[in-house]
Amino acid sequence: MKLPSEMSLAQIAQLIGGKVHGSDDVKISSFSPSAAHAGSGDIALIADTKVLRKLAECKASALIVPSGSDTKLPLPLIFVDRPMLAVQRILTALQPKWFRPAGIHPSAVIDPTAEIAEGVNIGALVAVGAKSKIGKGTTILAGTMIGGAVKIGEDCLLHQGCMVGDFVEIGNRVILQQGVSLGGDGFGYVTERPSNMELLKDGLPGASDEPNPLLKIPHIGNVILHDDVEIGSNSTIDRGTVGPTVIGKGTKIDNQVQIAHNCQLGRENIIVAHACMGGSTTLGDRAIVAGASAIKDHIKIGKDAVVEAAAAVMKNIDDGDVQIGVPSTNAKAWFNEIAHIKKLPKLNEEFRALKKKVEELEKQLSK
Repeated sequence: MKLPSEMSLAQIAQLIGGKVHGSDDVKISSFSPSAAHAGSGDIALIADTKVLRKLAECKASALIVPSGSDTKLPLPLIFVDRPMLAVQRILTALQPKWFRPAGIHPSAVIDPTAEIAEGVNIGALVAVGAKSKIGKGTTILAGTMIGGAVKIGEDCLLHQGCMVGDFVEIGNRVILQQGVSLGGDGFGYVTERPSNMELLKDGLPGASDEPNPLLKIPHIGNVILHDDVEIGSNSTIDRGTVGPTVIGKGTKIDNQVQIAHNCQLGRENIIVAHACMGGSTTLGDRAIVAGASAIKDHIKIGKDAVVEAAAAVMKNIDDGDVQIGVPSTNAKAWFNEIAHIKKLPKLNEEFRALKKKVEELEKQLSK
C-alpha cells in the first residue's frame, strides 16, 4: 500500500509510537503486508519473532518488529510494544477516502415526523420511518431501511442494506456493516396443549399425531446498542420478547452472528463469526465467544471468560474460565482428557499383553 508521500523511518516511528534501531532517515514509500514479499522502499511488520529467523534475504527497506527482537538483521528496525496496534495506526493513517453520501439523496424517503439532525448524510433509496430520530453527523448508506420510533445517536455509520426495526435504540459512534438486521422478532412459539417434545422430555405418555399448531409469541421488546458498538455484515439481533435485547458499550460483533431475544451482552465483548446465542443469554464484560460457537438459552457467561471456536455451551461459565469442546468444558481439563485418550491404544496393547501373562502364570500355578 502506497503512502500518501514518502516518509522517513523517524516519521513513521513517531506515527506508530515506536523506536528506531539503525538509520532513521531511510525513506519509505509503501507499507507491505508481507515481509517475505516486500521490496525496496517498503516497510513491513513482523508480529511473531519466530518469523525473524526466516528473513535472512528480506528485501524490505525496513521492518517493524516487537520490542526486544533479535537485532542481527542487516535492516533498519522500528521496535514497537504492540505490533497490531502499530498496524491499526498505520492503516488508520492510510485508509482511502471512502465513497459516502453528502447531504440527503433525493431518492431517500423520510417520514415527515422523523427528526434529522444537522450534518446527517443519507444515501440513495434509504427509508426512515415515522417518529424516528437520527443524531448529528450520522451517515446512512444506500438501501438501508429504518423503521418507526428508531433512535440513532451521533456519528454513527450504517452501511448498505441494513434493516433496523421499529423502536430500536442505537447509541453514538455505532457502526453497522452491510446487511445487518436489528429488531426482527425472536423465535418463540407455544402450543395449546403439551407438545410431543414436552411429553417425551418428561417421560410422559400421550404423544399424538394429531395437529397441535405452533402459536407465535409476540415480541414486544426492542434492541438497544450502546455507544461504540460495531456489528458485522449479515448479523442478526432479535428484539426482546418483553424488555430489550442489549449490546453493551464497545462490544464488537463479527459477520453472520445470531443473537436471540433478550440476550444481555456486557461491555467490550468480542463475538466472532457464525456464533449463535439462545434467548436470554448473559455475557459479562470482555467475554469472548469464538467462531461457530453455540450457546444454549438462559446461559450466563462470566466476565473475561473465553468460549473457544465451535464449542457448545450447555451450562454457566465462571468469570475468567476458558471453555472448549462439545459439550464445552474447561480447556485445560479438555486437553488433558484428549492427551489421555491418545494413550488408550497403547494402554490397550499393554493391558492385553499383561492379561496374557497373567493367564500363563495361572496355568503354571494350576499345574
